[in-house]
Amino acid sequence: MEKRDGRRDVTITRSVTPVCSHCDRPIDTTAWYPIVTETKEDGSVVLHSFCDETCQAAWSRQ
Repeated sequence: MEKRDGRRDVTITRSVTPVCSHCDRPIDTTAWYPIVTETKEDGSVVLHSFCDETCQAAWSRQ
C-alpha cells in the first residue's frame, strides 16, 4: 500500500505482511527480527527486514 505524507512530499510504502528481504518468507513480528538500514544516494532511507540472522548475513554478502 502506498500513501503520500502531506507534510512532506514523500512516498511511504508499507507491506501488509512484512517479508524477509532475502528469502521472501513472512516475518513473525511478535518476536525480534534483524533489520538493516540502507541510505540511498538521494538521501532516502530503506529498511530491510529479515526473518533471521542467517538471511541477514546472506543478503549482506550479495
